[in-house]
Amino acid sequence: MKKLNIILHETTIINFPFFWKLMIRYKWFSIFLPVIVFGYASYFYQNQSDIYLRKKFFKNIATESDSPTSAIASVLGEQTSSLSEGEVVGLISSLDFQQEFTSELIKLPEFRTLNLSPINSKSTINFDSIMKGCSGLELCIESKLRGILFSFIRIVPDRLVVNKYFVQVSSLDPDTTKFLLNEVSKRIVKSRVEAIRHKIDEQIKISSEIADTKRKELSIVDIKSLKDQARALTASIASMTNKIERNNLFRQKLKLELALAETQVTETKKAYKGEIKTDKLLVYQKRKRLEEKIKKLEEDIGAVQSVSNSISTQDNVIVKQLQADLMSSKKKLISMGMSGRKVSSDASFILKKENESNFTEFDFKVKSEQYKKTTKEFDRLILQREGQVKELSLVDEKLENIKPSFDYFKLLEQKILQLTLLNSTVVSDLVFENQLSTQNVYKKVSKSKIILFSLSISLGLLVLVISSFFLLDDRIYDQHELEKSFEDLTIIGNTPDFD
Repeated sequence: MKKLNIILHETTIINFPFFWKLMIRYKWFSIFLPVIVFGYASYFYQNQSDIYLRKKFFKNIATESDSPTSAIASVLGEQTSSLSEGEVVGLISSLDFQQEFTSELIKLPEFRTLNLSPINSKSTINFDSIMKGCSGLELCIESKLRGILFSFIRIVPDRLVVNKYFVQVSSLDPDTTKFLLNEVSKRIVKSRVEAIRHKIDEQIKISSEIADTKRKELSIVDIKSLKDQARALTASIASMTNKIERNNLFRQKLKLELALAETQVTETKKAYKGEIKTDKLLVYQKRKRLEEKIKKLEEDIGAVQSVSNSISTQDNVIVKQLQADLMSSKKKLISMGMSGRKVSSDASFILKKENESNFTEFDFKVKSEQYKKTTKEFDRLILQREGQVKELSLVDEKLENIKPSFDYFKLLEQKILQLTLLNSTVVSDLVFENQLSTQNVYKKVSKSKIILFSLSISLGLLVLVISSFFLLDDRIYDQHELEKSFEDLTIIGNTPDFD
């Protein structure tokens, strides 16, 4: 028996030159075997069903500035989440999406005419055949249809354009392909609008629940009453402050007059008790009054300025008048020099002034009582204002404590209004092109694959069959076979070839 190493080669595994000799030797097998393989491959290719494929492109514009929903959401302070590539591709894989799409499709009259045969199936399947197979059971029909329909449909990302995808539908019927492609595109848009609206509805629901809770909390406190009370107290305090300022001005005036009257009483008593000469007494009284007047004017100016936090126009006029009197009195005092510093008694002056003493003392007492009453009223007004200020601070504190909750409630109401507006203007973030792609007709196994497969099968069969025939053939055809088959034999010579 011949050895297999004759066919094999150390480098190329098969000794191709020798194998070519074998193909020529067994030429009928070398011819018919590839013909049979290619014939069967051609038959298989021709018997494949035509598959009709169409695409429809769409874009995810959720993160782009030209998205209507995103633009409105930005104006209202909202943000919508965009879909990732995996989420977009997996949209049709959702059981909810498939169930809703199938349920809607069954209701359409055109659906009963579709060719629902799977691409790998040679038998024709339509809606009626599925109905018969499921005996009219709705769940069974929807389950089978769902499996068939979504074997036709795919979502594929576009590798050249960011955020661009296409829906691809393949079926055995061009009308079925076009119909399913249009319907699934509509359902994708509808499902995205529903998903966005559902999210916004959930936000509205949560915001409304929180707003109701806050409304109940705020209903316990009468905010309007507190605000009215605060406004009334503010107005009352302002009015009280005006009264205090007017009272203070009148009190300071009385204080000045009282000081002058007190000086007159004191000097009059000194005059008729001592031996003061009339002219010296007059000079002394004049000097004394000027000194007292200067002192009182300085005190009054300081008092007026210290009482009022902000000097009004009326206060400013009074202060300027007091300052003018002060300057005039100081000039008069300077012009007197040392006169009136030392005085003596004068009997005639004492007799003359004794009658005036009673009137001066009465006037002093009247002014003193009036000053006491004014001071008492001033103190009462100060205490009353302090009480109102404390009450106002308590009201303000209550309002301040409730202000965050009230502001939060207002923000929630605005949020609900904004979400309602956004919900009424929602559009899909997946925008489809209006035109379908051109129809592509192909077979499941392409011609190039058939040819390559046939070549590989033919070559393999040729190697196997011809190698088998060679090994089973006991005849020696040339020196090479002889040397390889009987390596121990010594070749003495060759017989001549005769033409």
